Amino acid sequence: TGWIYSIAMVFTGTSGNLSVALYLASLAEVGQGRTLTRVEIAAIAWGVNIMSGVINTVGTKAIGALSAFNLWWTLGGTLVLVITLLVKAPVK
Repeated sequence: TGWIYSIAMVFTGTSGNLSVALYLASLAEVGQGRTLTRVEIAAIAWGVNIMSGVINTVGTKAIGALSAFNLWWTLGGTLVLVITLLVKAPVK
């Protein structure tokens, strides 16, 4: 069960990082009016994965700080995204 849990954690972390990449791509599209390609979104996802790996090697204090930031990023980012979409695309 340890291996299955490890593999599940890799997929969970990677899917979370991909969600961040897709969120950034949607911000770029709404803000700049430019749709990013799949390659550009994949490059952002790789960058987020690498950043996540570096932060995980730093230590538990960095992970705790990142977790606190992620809480506010999720709440604030969702609010900003919804307001931005309502303002930029009220009829879609």
